Amino acid sequence: GDRPAGLRDAFRRIVSRGRAGRDERKEAGPANYTEQFVTDQVLRQILLGESLLEVVYPDISIDTDNELCPRCNFYLSDDDVVAGWSAGNSQEYKTECPNCLTKFVPHFCVQSTLPSFVGSRGPSSALFCERLSPWVLKKELRSVISGGIEDLLSPEWREREGKNVLWWNLILSFMRYRFPFTFLLQGSFQSSLIAPTPDDEGDLDSNAI
Repeated sequence: GDRPAGLRDAFRRIVSRGRAGRDERKEAGPANYTEQFVTDQVLRQILLGESLLEVVYPDISIDTDNELCPRCNFYLSDDDVVAGWSAGNSQEYKTECPNCLTKFVPHFCVQSTLPSFVGSRGPSSALFCERLSPWVLKKELRSVISGGIEDLLSPEWREREGKNVLWWNLILSFMRYRFPFTFLLQGSFQSSLIAPTPDDEGDLDSNAI
C-alpha cells in the first residue's frame, strides 16, 4: 500500500535541521543516505518512534552531514562515513575517506531546545558525539550496561556523560537502518504504555497518552 504521508520524512526532517544556514553543501539535500524500505506495519512503528522522539526532545536536530576529511578536506556524506567502516570489526573506531583513504574518527551533532538537554559544553549546548559503527556500538553497550534493558530505557541513564553518546548512536543507527525504537523512549512515558502499531498517521500523537 501507499506509505503514510506527513511524518514519513521525519528522519530526513530531524537530520536536516542541523544543515540550516549552511549554503555550500545544502544543495546535496537531506537524502545523503541510502533509504531502507520496510513493510507498512513496521513503517508505522518507525514513524511513531520518530514522532515521539520529537515530543521528548523538542526541535531535535541530528547533524550527520558535516564531516570533512582532516587530511584532504573532502566532504563525506552520511553514506560515505558508513561505507568507510570496517564491516564486522568491533575494534575499529575510524572511517575511511573515499578520496584520500585517510582513516579518522567521524562525529555527529545532536541539539534540542529541551531545557534539561545537556550538551558537550553544558546545559542547552550541542552534544558532539563520536559516530560508532554498529559493531563498535554493540561492544561499547555490552561493556557499560549492568542492569540490562532497564538501563537503556531510563531517561537518567541516557543523560549521563558518556552514556548519552552511546544512546544517541543507538537512536541514529535505528533511524538510519529503519528499525522501530519506540521501546527506547518508554522511560519518558512511564504513566502509559506506548502502543506499538497505530492504525494510521492520525493516531501517532495519541498512542503515548
